[in-house]
Amino acid sequence: MITDPSHLERLLDRQAALWEMRRRLSKEGGAAAREKMAHLAEGPWVSISKQVGCQGMELARLVAGRLDWQVFDKQILEAIARETHTRERILSRLDGRAVGVLEDYLSQLLVPGDPGQVTFLQQMVRVIWTVAREGHAVFVGRGANWILDARYGLRVRVVAPFETRIRAVAQAEKIELDTAKHRVQQEEAILAKFTRKVFRRDIDDPLGYDLMLNLGDLDLETAASVVLTALPGKLAKTA
Repeated sequence: MITDPSHLERLLDRQAALWEMRRRLSKEGGAAAREKMAHLAEGPWVSISKQVGCQGMELARLVAGRLDWQVFDKQILEAIARETHTRERILSRLDGRAVGVLEDYLSQLLVPGDPGQVTFLQQMVRVIWTVAREGHAVFVGRGANWILDARYGLRVRVVAPFETRIRAVAQAEKIELDTAKHRVQQEEAILAKFTRKVFRRDIDDPLGYDLMLNLGDLDLETAASVVLTALPGKLAKTA
């Protein structure tokens, strides 16, 4: 289990060396080497995609605690910041957001150190792949379910009724219901646009997930038990 940022940095360095070794073996060994090195198993992992205002993070922590795994949410952004030598505050404009070409160009032009969306996405995929190959990780958001090989993990989508989510956001942020409603709608539109632009997928497409959980009806303990039951069954099928 990955327990600290320095370990994640070492994993990234090791994965970079592995990719370079695979590239050289493929080039020098011809078709046979390319076939042999084409796929390395990853996982196990769980990805949790959540609607705004659901208890997706709480579920991720509960599942990770039961499995003695680590949750990866903001840690992914922290790793990208270290890799690109960029402040997290600058990267936050790119995290889960589809940025237009003009906006991206102007930001790189005007904000010192802004790496741009292409570099950000390349690093995001690299970090997620690296962690997935180590395994024993619970990913929250950032399209991990679209990025990783579905055979080696369980892809979960967490939903809840709209009104339930509005009340949850209002209570958590101590804001009025109308303000919470606008925030939920805005954030969900941003996430849906990001998924369409980056992954060419619909964030609500049920075929992008193995399990859909309605936390409006299920409590966290029950939802976690469902995930923990489904995970070994999914991996057994792969094996």
